[in-house]
Amino acid sequence: MGYGNKKGVTGDIDGITKADLISVLKHIKSTPFLLDQCRNSSAKSALFTKLYLMSNDDQGWNLRLHTFSVKGSGLGGEDSPHYHRWTLASQILTGGYVNVNYEEGSIDQPHEAKNEYSKYELSASKNQSSKDSRTTNFVSKSTMTPTNKELYVEGATHHFPVELAHSVETHAAVMGTTLTLAHTAKSLTNTSYAFEKNDEIIEIPQRKIESNVEFESILQEQITLLQVLRLSSDLNNFLQERRGQGAPLTPKEENHINDFIEPNYVETSLLPALAIYHLESINAVDHDDFSAETQIFLDDHMGGLDRDALNDLIENNQGDLFAKRLTIEVNDPELALKLNEHKNKKIDIGSSL
Repeated sequence: MGYGNKKGVTGDIDGITKADLISVLKHIKSTPFLLDQCRNSSAKSALFTKLYLMSNDDQGWNLRLHTFSVKGSGLGGEDSPHYHRWTLASQILTGGYVNVNYEEGSIDQPHEAKNEYSKYELSASKNQSSKDSRTTNFVSKSTMTPTNKELYVEGATHHFPVELAHSVETHAAVMGTTLTLAHTAKSLTNTSYAFEKNDEIIEIPQRKIESNVEFESILQEQITLLQVLRLSSDLNNFLQERRGQGAPLTPKEENHINDFIEPNYVETSLLPALAIYHLESINAVDHDDFSAETQIFLDDHMGGLDRDALNDLIENNQGDLFAKRLTIEVNDPELALKLNEHKNKKIDIGSSL
């Protein structure tokens, strides 16, 4: 138990808000020595961004933002079973994933073929800014049998015990972009372990960000994403309040209230609506989708967003929509059940406000 009598280090970050993170990112972006420090300790690929925020060498903790793109599940095999070297707290800022825990066993015991893996020992990075690949050593063939699956969604802060192997299923088509605040405690060992189907892995490359120009762009992307996430919540509260006051809502505004419970609401509803709203504005077309009061609200909130970063966010999202990477149709019965349980809770909470 840790701070606030909460598990592990979850209590340390439980009260951190999106507004706090926006302030931190802006501070990093405007402070040259922090910009260098954070860039050297961050990594990016087409599928995953690991953005270093801060650390404490004496206490041994690190704080990062992890962004899982809808194009895939990430960097470093999060979707394969693995052990960490440290206790981890994860706060989900948007999206979500299914966390799967495993029991490790011997291949000499009866087992299903799908649960057979190659076990690798992973060396620790030499330091946060190391650009060297992480070396791997084959240990043995092992079985990893799933023992528990739990859905975590926006608003949850949960604990990863160091002794439990786990993997993360992002289900990106349904969950949308998943953004998490990851807080790691002091390392307890010098090595971690990963389990892969491939038995010929030699090293894991480190994907580093080479220039401050690129890194500033990444920081601005994260700032704008967090601002859009705040806009999403604020818009829902605004529309809910107007409905509660008996004010008439447009059909599209009613749709936004109904769609808000979907994990990928921002990608499938909000960003397309903002794109249309912006196009209407620059072409002097009436905004029939939103009432005059909502238009004032949107103009006020969108005025503080970096226009280039917002346009990039919208353009990338449109590409994902056109490529049919996003859907609200769930074909996994287990995931559908867990999502319905979450939606019912969210509706109950909303109706009691």
